[in-house]
Amino acid sequence: MAILAFVTLDVFTETRFAGNPLAVVNVPSGHDVTSEQMQLIAREFNLSETVFIHERHDGDDGVPQWRVRIFIVDAELPFAGHPTIGTAVYALGTLAGGTDRGRLLCNAGPIDLQMHERVVRANIPHNVHVHTENAISAEDIFKLQPALREHGPPKGIDLVSPVKGMTFICAKLGSLEALAAVEARGIAANPKLDQGWDTGFVGTYFYCMQSPDANTRHIRTRMIESTMEDPATGSAACGLGALLTLKTRQKTVKFVITQGVEMRRKSDIGVTVTLKDGLDAVEEIELSGSAVQVMSGHVDLK
Repeated sequence: MAILAFVTLDVFTETRFAGNPLAVVNVPSGHDVTSEQMQLIAREFNLSETVFIHERHDGDDGVPQWRVRIFIVDAELPFAGHPTIGTAVYALGTLAGGTDRGRLLCNAGPIDLQMHERVVRANIPHNVHVHTENAISAEDIFKLQPALREHGPPKGIDLVSPVKGMTFICAKLGSLEALAAVEARGIAANPKLDQGWDTGFVGTYFYCMQSPDANTRHIRTRMIESTMEDPATGSAACGLGALLTLKTRQKTVKFVITQGVEMRRKSDIGVTVTLKDGLDAVEEIELSGSAVQVMSGHVDLK
């Protein structure tokens, strides 16, 4: 019988029982854990994501790196934001004994990491695509969220994929009162995606712009997918940050995105987007945040 150690962490927070919970399961070398078993374990945890981390091996440049696989309860994901940050804090702070550099190898590509005072900065793999073939109307949003009718139509609706296989409807709302009216109603968004991008996860990311300071844009968000609301969605935050930066055509824009307030699991997500010299494509997305360990234990596999 294989026995796999695990920890749980609350991510995008420094406070236990806030942020977004994450399970990280260690897969020792020599243990053949199948994809089917990983999916069963993820379903058992029943969290928004569960990560399986293989033993460390150093890259050719001497940087410690770990192969990871990310699962939701019914599928594997190529990339996800809060699993990246939570796993990075665990890998660098615990498995590597407090080193400040590392790398995660996920299905979407390598993710270079830096950590300072338990805040991780991750250079996120991306293939940003803003969908244009089929528009989403205010009526489409109202069908998902009837309570928004009394607050008026969204100020903007876009469809963005930070990577292929993950897509978010980004609906800009005019007030925090409108944001508070959003509910997880069990109605799945089913937009028509651009050809070649019509695969994978689709969620709806509602956002409300807050007063910016001199250097950073502050945004409040909620992410809904059918019956589920997510306390923190790093991939959606990256997609939204990329979308807004492309709209402004500024070289570099920093965002602080606060999510999960209505769930009493406040999460603070840092995103910095840098465009290529032509200002029409994304050069780099940096995701940042902290995490705190909450539980540890073992999973028994027959």
